[in-house]
Amino acid sequence: MIKVITFDAGNTLIRLSRPVGVTYAAVAKRFGANLNPIDLEHGFRAAWKTVPRLPDVAGPRPDDGRIWWRDVVIQTLENARAEVEPFDNFFDAVYQEFTLPGVWRLEPGALELLQDLRRVGFRLGIISNFDLRLHQILKHVGVLDLFEQIVVSSQVGAEKPSPRIFKEALRRFAVEPAELLHVGDEEKADGDGARALGIQALILGFAGSGLRGLRERVGLAAPHE
Repeated sequence: MIKVITFDAGNTLIRLSRPVGVTYAAVAKRFGANLNPIDLEHGFRAAWKTVPRLPDVAGPRPDDGRIWWRDVVIQTLENARAEVEPFDNFFDAVYQEFTLPGVWRLEPGALELLQDLRRVGFRLGIISNFDLRLHQILKHVGVLDLFEQIVVSSQVGAEKPSPRIFKEALRRFAVEPAELLHVGDEEKADGDGARALGIQALILGFAGSGLRGLRERVGLAAPHE
């Protein structure tokens, strides 16, 4: 019997309000650099795929994993053949920009779904390859208080699909794997990672349609029915 439902964060419950390249370009302009947001977007997407992930560590990552993001921003600018000086100040500004109100938005129907799940007795959590900034982001979109536990990879020292991050969620909730359902958008990270421990997994499609599928999975009526 499912007692706990955990969610991935990015592209499952929350999504950026505008492309990364647009945000990078807006921040760069404060430093006197006029950069092409499309070039930055392409540069970021390439950097996301090519910058090596941090190795697993026994506990929280030093500096909350910030060093990895610094490498991503450096590679993004190199890919876009762009420069912003002083770089360290630009990086600090970019890093903080993604915690500000309005930068992220909830997926359609997410708030109502979370409230309904809580109302019928499910315990809710987050399992995300993110860092401690996620707490502030969830607060800005109005759902932080709905989650009993927020498990982020920077504090576990391992990213999905590593079993360690899922084991940490099981430990915090004090439930068996069969009592937890994990919801995410990536088959390898969310699906394979959860199922390797005997945790049930639901991989969503894009936006609100996938969240409606979760309602059917747990027997919740659609809103306003």
